[in-house]
Amino acid sequence: MPKANINGREVEVEAGTTIMQAADRIGIWIPRYCYHPDLSIAGNCRICLVEVEGMPKLVTACSTVVSDGMVVRTDTPVVKKAVTAVLEFLLLNHPIDCPICDQAGECWLQDYYMKIGLHPSRMPISRKVRKRKAIKLGKMIVMDQERCILCSRCIRFCNEITGTGELGFFNRGNKTAIGSFDDRPIENPYSGNLADVCPVGALTSNDFRFARGVWLLQGVRSVCPACSTGCNIQIDFTDRTVYRFFPLRNPEVNRSWMCDEGRLSYKILNRTDRVTEPLIRKSGRLEPVTWGEAIKHAVGLLRPAMKKSSKMPAACIGTARGTNEEMYLFKKLLDRLGSPEIDFRANGAADPAAMEDSLLRRKDKNPNTTGALELGLLPGDGGSVLNAVLRGTRDGNVKVLYLLGPGIADDKDFGELAKEALAKASTVILHTPWKCEEMKFASVVFPSATFVEKEGTFTNYQRRVQRIGKAFDPPGEARDDLSILLAVLKELGEKVRANDAADVMDLIASEVRSFKGLRFSRIPSGGALLGREG
Repeated sequence: MPKANINGREVEVEAGTTIMQAADRIGIWIPRYCYHPDLSIAGNCRICLVEVEGMPKLVTACSTVVSDGMVVRTDTPVVKKAVTAVLEFLLLNHPIDCPICDQAGECWLQDYYMKIGLHPSRMPISRKVRKRKAIKLGKMIVMDQERCILCSRCIRFCNEITGTGELGFFNRGNKTAIGSFDDRPIENPYSGNLADVCPVGALTSNDFRFARGVWLLQGVRSVCPACSTGCNIQIDFTDRTVYRFFPLRNPEVNRSWMCDEGRLSYKILNRTDRVTEPLIRKSGRLEPVTWGEAIKHAVGLLRPAMKKSSKMPAACIGTARGTNEEMYLFKKLLDRLGSPEIDFRANGAADPAAMEDSLLRRKDKNPNTTGALELGLLPGDGGSVLNAVLRGTRDGNVKVLYLLGPGIADDKDFGELAKEALAKASTVILHTPWKCEEMKFASVVFPSATFVEKEGTFTNYQRRVQRIGKAFDPPGEARDDLSILLAVLKELGEKVRANDAADVMDLIASEVRSFKGLRFSRIPSGGALLGREG
């Protein structure tokens, strides 16, 4: 474990650690462009120059490995002069278009110029090298070659991460530019990451381009809901509108990446056909009522199914898009109803570990299948009962259906059977954020929140529990599913001592062995692995 001194501060690191990594560990900032923690080291931008005692010249912090007894300075006059010269060189032919650049507010050239530059340009605008602008490289990325500082991050991403190798250097000298071969579109399913790895405005997102100034956005850390990988993301939003998802680094889950499918999954959250008040069916029509009326009416419809001699047995269909806390309460409701008929594998829930490609995408397009399994949302024999429940409802053997979410009527495997079953059911109680096919058959509709409008946890394919972040409140009178289920259970006489997701996680930890010791407030940003039973 070599020890080094950086700006007067001691740091002990593992063998092979670079100066930049060591400085990051103790909070000492060193500028960088070409360096990325999940890409190979290129050392070509030279903005990370530092002074090392005993070295004849300045060295790059990104590529120089710490040795025992090394003394490093990042703030001497020699370092500052060299770094400022590198920055001036990188800006030499850069266009003066910051006011219209989509990277404004997130551009490292802007940030570093204000922090370590503030020098006048010695290159007349008329002599700046002109290159190609606004080149559309497929559906996700727009390129501006004039803004590129040739850091090669994008090239290394395509070579090392996706293995598709679409980008390269072309020409020589001050005419060097990055581009795709024969201007071919970049079509790999992770191309949106190119906008993330670009530290300037050379590669920008076609989806987010000119949508909103980043200084107007608020952000919250969360988990991508598009599959069982559980990529860590930031949700950027303002005025109850979500503008983008982008990946946050978690070395144990997604490193620094996410797929384009997950990146664009935010769009459904901006649907305008939201259900904003509770509804019950009166004289064949859904009519708005108060929450108190809706809860009482739903429980009144459920009570006949609770009797042992009932001729109206109930079945519950959950969703692997719900949080651990919601599905725990849903299981409580099932137990209260006394019905063994429960499943959650509508919407294509499958083996959460099955890969769709070799990088991140998984075949299970739900974020919490593993959580549902851990919490026992399948019958005791572990078999799927979804098909049997729907057939039983269609044939008149099941009278009451409780749906924790929409989508079953549109399911590619069960959709037609589900519609037949819903049409035959005497009672359908539905949670939904927006208008859906199931509402045509619903007796009670509870307006629910989307995942950006609530707190809770998902369990990914690794059995890693990760918190999702609440960006804003649901619209109108809509509530999160946890609050709705608590109200229903309370009306049924169930004593659940919980008010929020943290309280429910405490209950889970006390009852489910694999969750033992887990506390909602103590789940780290990178998630917490579940224990093993037995």
